[in-house]
Amino acid sequence: MKQLLIAVLLACSQLVTAQSIDQIIDSKVKASEAKQKAYVDSLFKIKGDGGDTQNPPNGLKPCPRGPKPEDIYNITSTSAMVLWDGEDVRGWDYSIYKGSTRVAFGSVKPTGNREPITYAGLEPGEYTLNVQGNTCKSDVYSKTFVVPKPTGEGNGGDDGNSGPPPVNTGERGITMNLTGYGFDVSAPTGINKDWLPRIEAFCNLTYNGKKFRGIDAIRVNMKWHDYEPRKDVFRDDKLLDVINYCKQRGLKLSIALIPWRAIGDDYLGRSEMLEHLPDPNWKPSDDEPTQDLVWHDKDQTPVRDKTYLPSFNSTTGRERFKNAARHLAEFMAKYPEYVDYISTATSPGEEYETVIVRRANNQLLLTGYGQIDLNAWRDYSGGMAVPYPAQNNEEHIAYLFTNSEAGKKWYEFRTKGLKDFHAAFVQGVREGGKGKVRSMGMYAGVGAPSGTWTGLYKLNEIFSAGTADQPDMIYSSEGDAGSQNSKLMATDLNAATFPGAAKVIEFDPNDLSVDQDWQTREDEDVNGDILYYWVSSFFKRGGDDASLAMAFYAPKINAQLGPALYRIRQEFIDGDSGMTGIAQGDGFTFTISRYAGLQEYREMYSQRGGGVNKVVKILLK
Repeated sequence: MKQLLIAVLLACSQLVTAQSIDQIIDSKVKASEAKQKAYVDSLFKIKGDGGDTQNPPNGLKPCPRGPKPEDIYNITSTSAMVLWDGEDVRGWDYSIYKGSTRVAFGSVKPTGNREPITYAGLEPGEYTLNVQGNTCKSDVYSKTFVVPKPTGEGNGGDDGNSGPPPVNTGERGITMNLTGYGFDVSAPTGINKDWLPRIEAFCNLTYNGKKFRGIDAIRVNMKWHDYEPRKDVFRDDKLLDVINYCKQRGLKLSIALIPWRAIGDDYLGRSEMLEHLPDPNWKPSDDEPTQDLVWHDKDQTPVRDKTYLPSFNSTTGRERFKNAARHLAEFMAKYPEYVDYISTATSPGEEYETVIVRRANNQLLLTGYGQIDLNAWRDYSGGMAVPYPAQNNEEHIAYLFTNSEAGKKWYEFRTKGLKDFHAAFVQGVREGGKGKVRSMGMYAGVGAPSGTWTGLYKLNEIFSAGTADQPDMIYSSEGDAGSQNSKLMATDLNAATFPGAAKVIEFDPNDLSVDQDWQTREDEDVNGDILYYWVSSFFKRGGDDASLAMAFYAPKINAQLGPALYRIRQEFIDGDSGMTGIAQGDGFTFTISRYAGLQEYREMYSQRGGGVNKVVKILLK
């Protein structure tokens, strides 16, 4: 997902035509999809050379593994692509069923782990694909898939009905996020000095000789140990400085309260801390003479070198963080005209997820193996052995969470931990804010392979969808350069899955880069026309807040983003002229049933025309 940008990002506007924007977007979306599929390829390895093999004289020998269909995509009425997993499988048969009736069958002689299947024209609807080895003896493996309705008039296509334009104004907005290290107890304003020029730049824009403010609010990242250095001792004095700064500029203040504690603060006992699974390849060094499994991430606060998180299963940690959120909301609620929401996050990129550490040897240190977690797992699982991947890396973790019953249950256990901790946070904000301060949930990828280890597949459960603990707002940092359409998919998913919650998406310099290279350079220019293109569709489909995250280069903000922000404000924030409605496609319900690889709903969303010109709502179950 997003990498933390501490360095300044340079930029200068280069205007391009609407046609060239479309060309850039189209090519980069395709490139991004290719990268995603290539990444999934690395998760499922096919063994053997794919050549002919003679059957043993006494019948077929057992297949070592598979053939098991992991994903079915690019589905039409006559063909589909199957992503499958297997070892020493040189051929397999497939049958397609509609209910209990077989409607198609065939055979595949694979040359890789992605193979096309064909069939006679199938009517739109749900089908089951059965796969069985034919050069070795295997079980029958099944996978359901949906043949979509064709796009077009009357089918939810581009000529479908448009949603009505809104009648209200002032509900939409733009927020600037102070990513990473905004709250500074040593600064006169309470805000780290590096961020002040950027805030001032966004507040003092000009377009055709007209002065205007490009943002409506700022969100300040606040580490828990900075705000509450000792139990029940809160730095409300510095929080008031931040509120006064916003008041003077007509801005609203939101806070991202990050639940990091400082190592050695004696706030929680070791058993209450979040611990990682040990790295078997770790070796002592001068920087780390002993393997520290509660170290979370480098912190920018002077003197404090390392931080930790309370375990998501720690009752004490959960209640103390809830208390901090309650107190913060209570103080902010005293100034309702100048405050908005409180969010929480666990990663340096400011998303809420299971925390991992990636070592230099490409080992992933998964969280949740501390003593408090193991105790909770024993009760949750009824005494099952703790599951461990054979190797602590992407491929083995994916295999564990998908193919092992204990592994799948462990994934659900981690999901419950995330849910319980976030629900306590939401309860704290509501108890303290009393309707004057909102709560927000933040996540990164939507149905992406990274969800295997970040724990983000079951978003509906993590953020308590449809319950009293659902947050008031849902924020996604999904989408990068060339894959901005994923931002709209996240918006449509949030609209259906989290009823009544305000919808927020993120744009950073990477997303808006002129060359649309997903690896942003420090001297890269950004293009405001790209911002306008995607934000327009976001607001038209019911989005509420567009957040500008990471570090835009202050001296060039006006030249790069000023014209686009002026137009966005005229059409969507200060008025409704841009809200012309948008085509409504066929939404669908999707149940999360596997915990590795791309989730099928991403492909289903594209097949139904979801994107800039059409809403396709996704209800996660």
